Amino acid sequence: MEINITWYPPLPLSGGNAADLRYTVDGIEAWEDCPGVYMFCCWDHESVIPLYIGRAKNMYAQIRQHLETTTLMRRIANGPRGDKVLVLGEYLPQPGQSSEKALAIVEKALMALAFAEGYALLNTAGTKTPTHAVRFSGFRRAKQFSGRKMYVKAAR
Repeated sequence: MEINITWYPPLPLSGGNAADLRYTVDGIEAWEDCPGVYMFCCWDHESVIPLYIGRAKNMYAQIRQHLETTTLMRRIANGPRGDKVLVLGEYLPQPGQSSEKALAIVEKALMALAFAEGYALLNTAGTKTPTHAVRFSGFRRAKQFSGRKMYVKAAR
């Protein structure tokens, strides 16, 4: 199956100060009834650091619900330094594709990539997902495949 996602530029999270952890996102209303994947991230204007990865049939409704969840928003506010942003990926369905199945595949793949790159996600009840670090040394050609270090999601 080929799944198509179009990423859009980051939308800044506004608010979220210590007194009121409710963030707002200007323009999020435009995503009502739009299926896709999304990432709450820290952004240093060169790269994004994913903090939370999700999927939704209606990104507006799901993200709005997240914005009102103080536990998750507190974790995001306390995340790595950088601007807090929301990155949206619009799902472009192919004929006969199940949106639910396709979005689950993309979400799982993005989370696996985040773990492999060493990012700790907040996806499990607002807590960082535990990972194992695997370091590789020795034969250079094998390390070209494996890299020097990889992270794997810990079994529960």
